Amino acid sequence: MNSGKTSPSVKVRAPNFASRAGLSPRALPHVGRRRALSLVPLAALGTIVAACSQGNASVDTPIVLGMTSTAPAYYSDDEITLYEAQKQVPLPIRKPTSAEESALGKDPPFPHAPFLLASDVSVEIHYTISNIDKTDHTVELLIDPWNEFGRWAPGVTVVDDDDTEPNFSGIDEYLLVPALSRLEGTITTDDTQNLAANMATVENVLLDPPTNLSVDVGTFCNHVFNVQHRSNDGDPLVTPYIPKIIPGLTGFDLGIRTEEQANVAIEIVMDITDNNGDRVLPDGSTEAPIGRPSTVFSPPGALQGN
Repeated sequence: MNSGKTSPSVKVRAPNFASRAGLSPRALPHVGRRRALSLVPLAALGTIVAACSQGNASVDTPIVLGMTSTAPAYYSDDEITLYEAQKQVPLPIRKPTSAEESALGKDPPFPHAPFLLASDVSVEIHYTISNIDKTDHTVELLIDPWNEFGRWAPGVTVVDDDDTEPNFSGIDEYLLVPALSRLEGTITTDDTQNLAANMATVENVLLDPPTNLSVDVGTFCNHVFNVQHRSNDGDPLVTPYIPKIIPGLTGFDLGIRTEEQANVAIEIVMDITDNNGDRVLPDGSTEAPIGRPSTVFSPPGALQGN
């Protein structure tokens, strides 16, 4: 199998609402932020390909994600309205062979020991968010992780008649993107390793809810996925529930969200390092990756949007 570094390019082209608005791509300045990338211009703004392939992670297959001001609300009630676009991003992780699968031992609370460990693969995600509008927007960058046992779908929680709260995605950052500009940043390998550990911790508690947990399970999940929480920071609430063996990421749901209608888009490029040497599909492989799991993990009582 492949060893070393493979870089499936997950490319997103901003939608053609830019040209309809009479904007030139060169009219969009870059805005730096922490972990900023070098300021390299985007490719020319193209047209959304709404039906692009979900399962092909080869370098020549772009994944497109954009949101227009005509998009319906993802979720709306008397307290909050959210607009969201989402795209499945499978990582090029191969499926285990029959022999490998049968050799996987028990590893409670998971059905079996993971085929892919978090230490097997390093993932870095470079992103560019474009705001095509003539007004500033706060754009929420959302990454909801998958592993071979399940995927995270946070949804929203109705606290009471006066309060509806979106639950945290695995990575959930609010980014102010000025009018007619682009913002660039990087989700580092440390961030994605932390994401894998947090996903495993939440799964552990949801699969086998402890009787002595000092907070409700929904609050625990949101605490774990809070952007300020790190799995190695010795948090006394979380540390007892971090599994000793952490499953690796097999993909994620990429999302952007706003609280008002907006014309925004995101482009990501991933660097993937196969630390094990035989877990990542080689470039050009026609073999389908392990893919998106059918099991869904959510905070208890969470409501999903449209």
